Amino acid sequence: MKAILVDNEPRSNENLRILLEDHCPAVTVIAQCTDAKDSIQKIRALKPDILFLDVEMPHANGFAVLNEVRSSIGQVIFTSAHGKYAIEALREQALDFLLKPVGSGDLVRAIERLKFTASQVLLLQSLGRIEKLEQQIRRHNSSHLAIQTAEGYILVDHGEIIRMEAESNYTHVYCQKKKYTVAKLLGFYADQLISGFIRVHSSHLVNLQHIKTYQRGDGGYVVMSDGVAVEVSRSRKRELLRVLLGEG
Repeated sequence: MKAILVDNEPRSNENLRILLEDHCPAVTVIAQCTDAKDSIQKIRALKPDILFLDVEMPHANGFAVLNEVRSSIGQVIFTSAHGKYAIEALREQALDFLLKPVGSGDLVRAIERLKFTASQVLLLQSLGRIEKLEQQIRRHNSSHLAIQTAEGYILVDHGEIIRMEAESNYTHVYCQKKKYTVAKLLGFYADQLISGFIRVHSSHLVNLQHIKTYQRGDGGYVVMSDGVAVEVSRSRKRELLRVLLGEG
């Protein structure tokens, strides 16, 4: 992670650099600034992952500097000998506020928090890319279902899917030749498989083409082409019979 240190006292910058070097090897100091105007130019040019920013400086305080460079940095940690600025630092969504002289323990904890925050951002970005890919696959393969596996995605023709069953936060997809277990809720697939599929129970989504018989009962049950009897809930019985009998 790249860091820029901004403090009008060169000695404070150097002390912080030494602490980072000794206790936070994942952080590389790429610039040290003692002037607010100079710091703004360097921050915009170098775009650090983390900015250590003193509050009280001549000509412009740290909060004014932050307003000028917010889009050019990852996170900011304010440093000051005055605790009265801590609340304002939090209002500015700073990752942390360190009282000077900065202690190694406080610094290490701040950097660990930075690492965790960065990992969460990467996870969210990764999930976003996966969701975007899934949307693209669904859009271009409307007759297929994209099932995510450890290796990537498998496109399964809708006609091969017999039924789906919910289990906690997972969905079991039963196909003619194979069963898949996916870490998605059944509702996710119910929203996609609108035509030709029907939800007969909160835990079951079935392919109408694979229903062989319907057996009466409280809610009854349907026997699928794989021989499995799937329970029908009372609340969904009427809709199922309406579809099976072609009414409306």
